[in-house]
Amino acid sequence: GQFPDRSVVQVNANLSDPSGAWMGGVEAAVGDKDVQCVFLNAGFILTGMYEQHPLPAHLANLHCNLTANIWLSHFFYARLVAKGLKGCIVFTSSPASNLPNPFAALYAATKSGVSALAASLAVEARPRGIHVHSIHPSPVNSRFVAGGGNQVNNAKVEAMAAFYIFATGPEALPRQFLKHIGRGAIVADLGGVSVAMRLVVHVLGYNFMALMTALTAHLTPDYKMHASKAKRA
Repeated sequence: GQFPDRSVVQVNANLSDPSGAWMGGVEAAVGDKDVQCVFLNAGFILTGMYEQHPLPAHLANLHCNLTANIWLSHFFYARLVAKGLKGCIVFTSSPASNLPNPFAALYAATKSGVSALAASLAVEARPRGIHVHSIHPSPVNSRFVAGGGNQVNNAKVEAMAAFYIFATGPEALPRQFLKHIGRGAIVADLGGVSVAMRLVVHVLGYNFMALMTALTAHLTPDYKMHASKAKRA
């Protein structure tokens, strides 16, 4: 192959399990290897009215998108610090962390948490030679909005679909991610959609955006469509 000195190790892990029992498989796979570059990318979205999904589905979303990132980043970061190694930890967040997200409340909450975790950890890590980043990609053409193979039955969100007109392919992201490590923003917006969302919130303010969204959401086709749906099992 092109990289004969490299190998891929697959670890089965249910990232929605809050106990972190799956970390045993990760730790066994890592063994005594020095892992200095960590990319944390797993996540999914639940769409629809908050009450329409059962509580376990919301909690699974929370643990996959946020808690699993804490388990994994703490494990690899602590090893880097203990061994005095330089490295990087890169979280995949979302421009959704910048805005109120009706019909995807847990997604916005978890991505806000991921970005805040990365920004805070970066302050501790940078003097130790460890670069921590949170990347906010613009929409990407992938299985994400369809549930991503997670047996999640997602309802369509028209407002989200409008942004996907500008989506790129996933192959464009690795190079963009790598460009930021140690050189770019700690919380980095990639692509026009993510930058535009950041600027809108910067100009109007998050509090004003939340109020205006709450006052006007019931007039949108998305609200009317989701409000008419039955509760999901």
